[in-house]
Amino acid sequence: MDRRTFATLAGAAAAAIALPGCASEKRDLSETAAPETKDSIAAAQQEELELFRVTSGYNCCYCTIQGYKRDGKIVYIEPGELPNMPERNHACQRCMSWCKSVTDVDRRLLYPMKRTGERGSGEFERISWDEAIDLMAEKLSAAIAKDPRSASFYIFTGNMCTFDWFAPARMAHCLGASTWAMEGIMGDHATSVGYTMVTGNPDPGHDALDFMNSNLLLFFVNSNLLLFFGTNMVDTIVPSARYLARAKENGAKLIVLDPRLSSTAAIADQWIPINPGTDTALVLAMMNVIIANDLHDKTWLANYSCAPLLVSDADGTYLHTDSGAYCAWDTATNTVVEAAPSQGEDDGTSGPESTWALTGHFEVNGVACHPTMDDLVAEVQKWTPDRAAEITGVDAAVIEQLALDYAKAQPAAIQTCTGSSRYFHGYEICRATATLSGLCGYTGRAGGGSSRNNGGACIDGASLSFTGSSGADTPLMNSAEWDTVGDGASFGTFMGATLALYSTDPEAYRNARVFKSSEIYDAAITGDPVPIDFLYIATANFINQSPDAHKVIDEVFPAIDFIVTADPFNTWTAQYSDLVLPTSTWLENWDISTSGTGPYIRINKPVIERVGECKSDTEIMSLLAKKMGVEDAWSKTDEEWVRTFLDSDHPAFEGCDIEEAINEGILARKDGIYDRATYPLGDKVFATPTGRLEFYTEMLYEFGAQVPTYLRGETNPENQFADKYPLTFIQYHDRARVHTQHSEVKLLETLEAEPHVQINPEDADARGIAHNDMVRVFNDRGFFKCKAAVTPGIRKGVIALAQGWEPKDFAEGHYQYLTHYVKNPVEEAISMTNAAFYDVRAEIEKA
Repeated sequence: MDRRTFATLAGAAAAAIALPGCASEKRDLSETAAPETKDSIAAAQQEELELFRVTSGYNCCYCTIQGYKRDGKIVYIEPGELPNMPERNHACQRCMSWCKSVTDVDRRLLYPMKRTGERGSGEFERISWDEAIDLMAEKLSAAIAKDPRSASFYIFTGNMCTFDWFAPARMAHCLGASTWAMEGIMGDHATSVGYTMVTGNPDPGHDALDFMNSNLLLFFVNSNLLLFFGTNMVDTIVPSARYLARAKENGAKLIVLDPRLSSTAAIADQWIPINPGTDTALVLAMMNVIIANDLHDKTWLANYSCAPLLVSDADGTYLHTDSGAYCAWDTATNTVVEAAPSQGEDDGTSGPESTWALTGHFEVNGVACHPTMDDLVAEVQKWTPDRAAEITGVDAAVIEQLALDYAKAQPAAIQTCTGSSRYFHGYEICRATATLSGLCGYTGRAGGGSSRNNGGACIDGASLSFTGSSGADTPLMNSAEWDTVGDGASFGTFMGATLALYSTDPEAYRNARVFKSSEIYDAAITGDPVPIDFLYIATANFINQSPDAHKVIDEVFPAIDFIVTADPFNTWTAQYSDLVLPTSTWLENWDISTSGTGPYIRINKPVIERVGECKSDTEIMSLLAKKMGVEDAWSKTDEEWVRTFLDSDHPAFEGCDIEEAINEGILARKDGIYDRATYPLGDKVFATPTGRLEFYTEMLYEFGAQVPTYLRGETNPENQFADKYPLTFIQYHDRARVHTQHSEVKLLETLEAEPHVQINPEDADARGIAHNDMVRVFNDRGFFKCKAAVTPGIRKGVIALAQGWEPKDFAEGHYQYLTHYVKNPVEEAISMTNAAFYDVRAEIEKA
């Protein structure tokens, strides 16, 4: 279905929505609409419509969308227009159909509700906002009187616009309460960990436009090979899919490694169905082949990586000079030299020839030592293609050819999204691929790199991004009043902990009352490391999106005295809360966002009037502040906060018309550079301890993991169930949902109306299961029932289900009853355990 057809259907479906609107710019669509919209149903009527623009707050692509209203009703949604960058105009079916759900009074929470029955019973009574705020303040005050840290505010990613996302956490730091670094329990942290360990950047993403190099009407391939590990770009990073397709059209080869034939794998030149969670073993074998064939870039490694840095033979620690500098051995002078952090020109080369040793045994001040490259070589030599084949299920010949193709591509680009890392020791894959990219000299090079998403810090930050380096000494936003609350430091520490490694400064995080989300279950049940007597949950469907739902329902929540959930919808988590507060959405609020592509700031103002009595998260915190004695920190309306932030002296705002930007919903830099592909690390400046691409991590020496290795096979807690439950159960993100936010959106049911568990025909035949049979998926922890989708598009021994369904969508049970949250000692040492949602053993039978 093309964009215009889908938008027409979305507009027709939305036309039935009857909610009062708000004042916005009026336009005669017949005169001002872009040519491609003139064939729409709304345009054909040639009636005066109101144009609006708004930016999605979803945890996906932060797309700018625009639409038209008549008498307050949304009648048409389409991709928004990005100034100077029409090629990047985008909105997917999720954004364009969500207006139906937002304005559905049968689905929305309309009023504050207080629990009257048992938790989970669904028994609530309507109360006023005054009663709700009084009750919440009473319970919160009691917890603070006992121990301020026992009051917890937990936020997730349900609305990632600036104010509504962070308002509850800001309140926590006003009161000295606790917050939680969310990435671990949500299963995203492993990617941040792996990339930060090697590059110093949790998201060193290449713009997807970097797959190719455009010059007027000509397109040249930057990336000769695209290697995707567990990345379904076509469904989940949708704005980038056009550049993937264009790169393929112009000669780039796409190879996808995934247990499942995803939409991206379906368009690949080669789909390699790999055993779940074994990607790291395959990458280690690739490095084995590359080094054995002398295809690694030794010059790049010497200049820009930790490869020549010396470490002790005895304890694996880095050697330092008296001044604290790292050391290398210079073969030209046969002496030890200081190894400064790498810093090269962005010229796409491997830098100057080097005489620093990448192998050998030396003695420095009586300490026997060797370069870290020897550790990497020794590890990958253990991983022959034959050994990797036994673990991954991929033929050794395929692995060997893949390694040769990658090394000879000059360059190749790697994508590893969270689909490859939601396993025990999930950080390994990103750590390994970031090392592989450096091994071949592809890091910091157009068309190369190893990326988590299509973001990261571009090399030309001054004008390619609104948050660029121009005016770095001046804060981008006039945000000091918002940022400086409580003790003046803790909120900033929390903001910095969103993607950071907890181990970088654990004392600072503890002092700021920012705790690992891997500890939240233990905290509630045992009080370690902090008690939880009061829990405020916002922008989160905690039960549905956290592992081991039985543990949450049976142990974690019962141990908490009072639970508040603030949400636009009546979620599974709301049903287990004591107080439920109806929040408004990014279609109903004033807010601001710097997320997304290009040199823009996005500004949201209300598109429709609010449903029922809902309020923004920021407004709720402002009401609570009056009861808690911190009202001075919450003295502005949402609109006033937006205008305050935009009242900035940063050079990026020079020449910008703020009122026009507020009206248009987007602010573009006047000195912005548009339609240029961006990529990070071109200057070879790495924010690692060594200042280099760092594949050697001395703190993991005690675990035998100082260089990338494959630990999951030996310590995976699910191995104990392998005989009893022979199938690996994985979840995946599809095109219909961002977590649970799109439940019950009727238009999206054309994609999938109910959950189906995918199963290979051989596995289905062995169990007497036919397509569309009702089946029961189970293990020792729980079960769920739904229909089977028998398909050869999934590897034998694996079953898969789209993520984001709620219990009401299943015949019985839920997929989170099968998952677990077992702490990982290595991940805890680095930062915090990553939820291994895809590392689950199960069995399936006909129901």
